[in-house]
Amino acid sequence: MISRILIIASGGLLCYSKSFISESNVDDDLVSGFLTAISNFAKEIKGGEIKALNFMNFNFIYAYDEPLDCMFIIVSDIDDIEEEVREKVNLMKDEFLKRYTSNLENWTGDVTQFEGFHEFVEEHVFIPPKVLLVGEPSVGKSTIMGLFPGETVLELDEDLNEIVEKPINVAGLKGLKQFMLREMDLEELIDNSKMYRPLLNSVDVVLVVTNSAASNLGRTKKMLPTLKTKTKKADFYVIANFQDHKDSAFSPDKIEDAFEAKTFGFSATSKDAQKRIFEIMVEILNKSIIEKIKEKEAQQAQT
Repeated sequence: MISRILIIASGGLLCYSKSFISESNVDDDLVSGFLTAISNFAKEIKGGEIKALNFMNFNFIYAYDEPLDCMFIIVSDIDDIEEEVREKVNLMKDEFLKRYTSNLENWTGDVTQFEGFHEFVEEHVFIPPKVLLVGEPSVGKSTIMGLFPGETVLELDEDLNEIVEKPINVAGLKGLKQFMLREMDLEELIDNSKMYRPLLNSVDVVLVVTNSAASNLGRTKKMLPTLKTKTKKADFYVIANFQDHKDSAFSPDKIEDAFEAKTFGFSATSKDAQKRIFEIMVEILNKSIIEKIKEKEAQQAQT
């Protein structure tokens, strides 16, 4: 996921920066000076333009504009798909130049004239976290999906598989306003994992839905280790649905012990189901997205 944007004008001067999720203790001006020095060194030794820099936790993906001597840089998670991020950095470059070429040609160091670019990067450049809602048939996936307001996007991918996805707005998280929720059948995902490789490589959270009864829990528990080996970076959580079926439902604590994953008790038909599912998602996103980025930034600052 994209965590930071830097646009460096001629002479290595930072003219625009945007931090998503958290505020780093690292000075963006120092970072821009460092990146400019590396770029200049690469040119001096005839290495050409730097396309990307790979660090322990982050990738720095570059685009250039030679006439204005500008660099456009996106900082993304080390596990993010580089092609997807590169599309974003080129989109950012094209829009920034369309809006501000004349400003850059006559720039005197005033960065406030570029603040209007925040809205564009928030809407078009930032890549929302991807959450995958999986489970067997009839465990309540579609009901849970319907608890989130917004229009469900029904599309076909290049292999003519149906995509059921929805952008979800969320409040109460610093710097994170939206995530993408996609619903899939668990067995289909495992059986055709090669087909879904780009999704499995890029998903941030896998949310496994069970119906809390023994038969479904047993089948899901057998399939889950296989799915975990096929994902690249995802955190796994369990929603134990149908907790209102007292005669057949196992408790969330027992399910959590069996699955070795944080488990949330849930009833998709209860009156407060919508409120509860948003509370669950806020907790998950805070732990798996925001806290992780903060930890990685702290680790990077120490290296």
